[in-house]
Amino acid sequence: MPVKNRKLKLNKKFEPVSIAAEEVYGGFLQFNISAIIEDITSKKLTVKKKRIYIKSWLKDHSLESSNINKEYLPSVTLDTPIIQAEIRIEKYEIIDGNHRMQKAFDDGRTYINSYQIKGEQLANYLMSKEKYESYVSYWNEKVDCYIEDNGINKL
Repeated sequence: MPVKNRKLKLNKKFEPVSIAAEEVYGGFLQFNISAIIEDITSKKLTVKKKRIYIKSWLKDHSLESSNINKEYLPSVTLDTPIIQAEIRIEKYEIIDGNHRMQKAFDDGRTYINSYQIKGEQLANYLMSKEKYESYVSYWNEKVDCYIEDNGINKL
């Protein structure tokens, strides 16, 4: 899909998903991770599966070690793919699975499996109408910046 067609239209009737949020991605975005996982599992949400080359990923990203509970790492299993979200056009960040990524790195693994969620898909998983409206503005601004930075004709 051309980038210029990736802008979101504000849905005035937006309602947050009703699945109780046991896990939430923080910051101003606040996505309902529990709902994302449930929808991936039930195949209601179609996502791209991708193997991440760990060393390459870590060159472009950082795991916030202050957010990694080292005492928890021994109990972490690597069976479940991590979830990456497109927070900026073509730029993905882990929103679920930082402990799995750290464990895979510590264990000397080369790859880890992930699910990639497009920015447009994320809009459905915001925790409130206010967060949703902020996200739509944020995303559309990122689309405009990408178009400008890459010399893409807006017409």
